[in-house]
Amino acid sequence: MKDYSGEVKKLIQNYKSGGIVFGKDVDFILKRIKSNRENIEKEIFTCKNLYHTDKQEKDNEIRYSLYFIYSQRKGRQYVLTFRDNNIRIITTFPLGRRTIKKYKKKGLNI
Repeated sequence: MKDYSGEVKKLIQNYKSGGIVFGKDVDFILKRIKSNRENIEKEIFTCKNLYHTDKQEKDNEIRYSLYFIYSQRKGRQYVLTFRDNNIRIITTFPLGRRTIKKYKKKGLNI
């Protein structure tokens, strides 16, 4: 699978001034991943733990699945798009040990 991390990092730098918009209820997303808005923004803008990015076209827009891996047991996936000078987070969810292991078997660069 091709990794689009470089492309996403360039796009994030271009859209940094617009900020981040959430596609779902912010409280739901924050509760789901047990984090806060500042940490999400910092993580996406710095791309510190970004290991792999998939690109997909859906509903006439290009979406990116960003896989952030913190250890062998913990990670997070963001699905986002770039729209109206904003980075729009469509959804996010935590990745556990089994999911990370499954993605490794599929050939992701995790």
